[in-house]
Amino acid sequence: MLLLIICAIVLAFISVGRSMVALMKRTRVPGSLLSVYKMFLLFLVYLTMIIAFGSMYLSLIILDIPVLQEGQVDLADMTLTPLTRVQSVLYFSAVTLLSVGYGDLTPIGVGRWIAIFEALIGYLMPAAFFVTTIVDYRESPKL
Repeated sequence: MLLLIICAIVLAFISVGRSMVALMKRTRVPGSLLSVYKMFLLFLVYLTMIIAFGSMYLSLIILDIPVLQEGQVDLADMTLTPLTRVQSVLYFSAVTLLSVGYGDLTPIGVGRWIAIFEALIGYLMPAAFFVTTIVDYRESPKL
């Protein structure tokens, strides 16, 4: 079980890295500043990040490492159903990646450092998307 969880965490890190590389890779769309392809790619990268960080939080919760709490209830509490845990970690991951957070779920322990890293990536992704789009547009041949 421990080996499976460690593999899930490693896979999450790999998917986060590959998603960032895919977002920053140049894709030439002649004569267009914005393309459906780039927007779809950005959506898929965000979705991958949310699932990857959510799986990291969930893996640590399964290992009984406290990373998130809701009010005074730790998500590692055994009275919570697995579906509630999955919903909570995906919700927290999405809110952390896409905004500052609402405060209803609070990272604790090592979860704070993961949340900081996730929020940093969430702030850098739009900038990377914008820069690569502008650079690709300026370097593409004019029709």
